[in-house]
Amino acid sequence: MNPIMVVVAYLALGTVGGLLGSRLKLPGGIMLGAMLAVLLFKIFAEKPWPIPKSYGLVVQILLGVMVGASYTSDIGRMFSRIILPIVASTLVLLAAGLLVCVALAKAGVLDIQTAYLSTSPGAMSVLVSLAVESQANPPVVLAFHFFRVVFIIVTAPLVFHLIQRWFPEVLLK
Repeated sequence: MNPIMVVVAYLALGTVGGLLGSRLKLPGGIMLGAMLAVLLFKIFAEKPWPIPKSYGLVVQILLGVMVGASYTSDIGRMFSRIILPIVASTLVLLAAGLLVCVALAKAGVLDIQTAYLSTSPGAMSVLVSLAVESQANPPVVLAFHFFRVVFIIVTAPLVFHLIQRWFPEVLLK
């Protein structure tokens, strides 16, 4: 199939899935619905329609623009107040990922590059892009991050409910 038609087909499927996910009020419904619609199509249709590499570039540029455009001076002021927790939580996540990475590599489950990118905290799109550019296995990195994102989206409402129930005093701040 023509690469432009592939992108159009995936965008149409993703739009329908995203709107359906939003309508059903699924946690993270728009993103989850879009991902699941395209994924289910690929599974059931068994169509090996690869996305053109330039599409990933466009998506990353659009994500970068969206993040940059959402910046406000309030965010800058807030960032300066929370820089230490940001750095601390990042280092803890990085250390935990590194431990799991080493364990997976030592056990022979994954090569070290794939294990590192699979267990690193960060945006799925960026880490999969790094896997494509390096010696890592992109589908494995994608599987790790896809599962993590879906798991967090699906469990977030339960976690929020438990936090409200177990730590009501924290919510009063």
